[in-house]
Amino acid sequence: MATPRRAFTVVDRTTIDLRLRDGWGVGMIARSLGRSAGTVSDEVNRNGGAATYEAGAAEDRAAAKRETTGRKARMSRDGAVFTEAKRLLGLRWSPEQISGRRKREDAGMQQESALRVSHEAIYAAIYALPRGELRRELIGCLRHAKPARGRKPKGGELRGKLVGMTNIKDRPEEIEGRLVPGHWEGDLILGARGASAIGTLVERTTSFVVLVHMPARKADVAASAFAGALNAIPESLRKTLTYDQGKEMAGHAGLAEATGMRIFFADPHSPWQRGANENTNGLLRQYFPKGTPLSEFDQGDLDAVADSLNARPRKTLDFATPGEHFRTLEAGLAG
Repeated sequence: MATPRRAFTVVDRTTIDLRLRDGWGVGMIARSLGRSAGTVSDEVNRNGGAATYEAGAAEDRAAAKRETTGRKARMSRDGAVFTEAKRLLGLRWSPEQISGRRKREDAGMQQESALRVSHEAIYAAIYALPRGELRRELIGCLRHAKPARGRKPKGGELRGKLVGMTNIKDRPEEIEGRLVPGHWEGDLILGARGASAIGTLVERTTSFVVLVHMPARKADVAASAFAGALNAIPESLRKTLTYDQGKEMAGHAGLAEATGMRIFFADPHSPWQRGANENTNGLLRQYFPKGTPLSEFDQGDLDAVADSLNARPRKTLDFATPGEHFRTLEAGLAG
């Protein structure tokens, strides 16, 4: 029997997007992803081809397709499964008891019963009902009868959470074209078991990399470390920083005040919105493989790795290096 194709993830599509822009062929991209060239070629062609492939649009099309294909919901209100679940809920059976009993009764059968359903599907069907008598009736049959599903948020608990952040959608349009210098992207790469980290900063027009030693993965430490690294850069070359919504940036207001930069936050699970930084993090894994304890490296080690990356010629820079482009910018300011 043929093995089903593994679905492309957001990270896969972002990698394809970035490497196509860097001039990689489909075969090279396929090998780097551990996929067949035919599979990658199909993905690229059904999303406009190599010249126009865009990770975000490809992911949106895949999500839309998933919505219209595949197994249909079994818990429609007029279906036999919902009707039977409603009857048993009326007998004060819990969703777990309903599901578990169906599994037990199916144990000796050759195929799954048409009435078999998971307890999560029952809960989801109940709370998806529109407001009205049926919804109140079925929620009232549940042991805790909560009006909404999920844990109650802890009031006043804000530690490590991002408050007052500015979304990337509010970022000035001039930043998108990568023509105006001074706009940066930031992130962390994590070491063994997530216990250590290195801060990464990339200037969008030149791909110039700055690596930042992180003594601990705490918001105050991250804000201080990033501020020190950014303030070493001329003021006119540090305008904005775009970051993901990691909790280490809970101190973003202090970082903005310390550096004079505006900070924007990408949407969750949208690595293509920080493509330069994601690509750089991939390159850094050549120096810091996954599972490496990053606490072993001091700032001197990180500076050496950054110098190595900044000395690599880039196709996007017509095979000049990020270091050459960034030094030209600095020299123009000095002049």
